[in-house]
Formats: sequence, C-alpha cells, structure tokens
Amino acid sequence: MFTFDSIVRFSETDANQLLSLSGIINYFQDCSEFHSETVGSGVEKLGNYAWILNSWQIQIKRYPKLSEPITICTLPHMLKGIEGHRNFLIKDKTGAAIVNANSIWTYFDKTKQRPTRITKDQYECYKPEPAYPMEYAPRRIDIKDIPENAYKESGSLTVMPSQLDMYGHMNNCQYITIACDYLPRDYSFSQVRVEYQRSAMLSDTILVKQYHNSLRLITLLTDSKGIPYSILEYT
Repeated sequence: MFTFDSIVRFSETDANQLLSLSGIINYFQDCSEFHSETVGSGVEKLGNYAWILNSWQIQIKRYPKLSEPITICTLPHMLKGIEGHRNFLIKDKTGAAIVNANSIWTYFDKTKQRPTRITKDQYECYKPEPAYPMEYAPRRIDIKDIPENAYKESGSLTVMPSQLDMYGHMNNCQYITIACDYLPRDYSFSQVRVEYQRSAMLSDTILVKQYHNSLRLITLLTDSKGIPYSILEYT
C-alpha cells in the first residue's frame, strides 16, 4: 500500500469547513500519480501509453475537517487483460478509514487510440494486494428503468480551458464538481458512483440532467443530443 500524509487545507473545503467531494477525488488522483512515479511508471515513463479512468465507487463514513491531519492510501488489487482495479482510502490520525473507494482503469495505447493489453513492465511495477473489504457495486450504473422523460434538465455549461487535463480532455474530477453543483442543497449521501463513458473536450456543451427518487439520485452529463459523457449515482 502506498501512502502520503496531508492536512486538509482551507482551499479544499466547502461551506461547512469539510473536505469537499472534489477535494477527495483530487487527493485520490494525486495519490495514484505519486504511487506510479514511485514505482517507475509515471507519465513520462509510460510514453505512448496511459491509464484511463473508467469508474469510481466512493463510500464516505465522514468528511475530514479543515486542518485535520489525514493519510491518503492506494493499493492496486487486480491487473488483468486491459484493466486495472485500485482501492483508495483516507484515514484519520487514529488510522481509521473514513473514506474508501474502488476505481477501474483501462490501459490505453495513445498512438493507436484504443485500449490495449497491459504490458509486462506494468505487471512488474504494480504488485496486486488483497482488495479492501467493502461492498463492491456492479461495474455499470443501471439506469435502464428510468424513462428519458423522467429526467429534469437542470442546466448547461461549456467546457473551459481550466477544466482540461494534460491529454486535452476534461479532467475526471470536473465531472463530479459539475454534478455536485446541481445537487439539492439539503441532499446528503454516503456513496457516489461515477461511470465515465466518453471524454468532453474544449468548448463542448454539457447538459446536466437529474432523476431523483427515494433510493438514489442520478445525474447525467450529456451532449446536446443526449449522449452521456458520464453518469453519476448518489445514494
């Protein structure tokens, strides 16, 4: 397990002085990159290859508070074919896990612009550990039972340069930041799942659509034709 320590900064907190969901995601993204650099598989070393994030399942027992010391952890627990699975944790100063997550990634050939089988060097860099004991959700978010006319269109926006990552795509965390901005103000949740279907690019228009019942809240981020960029489920 790879770990690094931090203190929750003012710039990472929300109006309640708690680490925001976006802050949690950014810590996880940083932790995976720090780990990759440490084992010799950072961005420069990967060259024409990349790990592309497919999905998140994040369970929150409580949000860390402003100025609280925390430890962020990650461990790869499965490498097979074209996929890698990674757990993440945020622990408090007692060592208790207050946030835990699973993520699924695809190994990608940037030259051929398609997924590819994991190369030998990646197996050598990442040595899978036992998966963190959590209740794992299915890979995909099931929305087949929701009719199209049941969604409420909540807003729209244009992808800006500040939202892009090094690959020219909208950064993974930005989808979550956008979706959270449209949540009802009094809505609380202990789990969020995110399924990435395709990448939004600079100047793309994103429509925000929501469906809410007693069990879950679904947010779709789609293009103008209704084709999803990502699907989020809060429970």
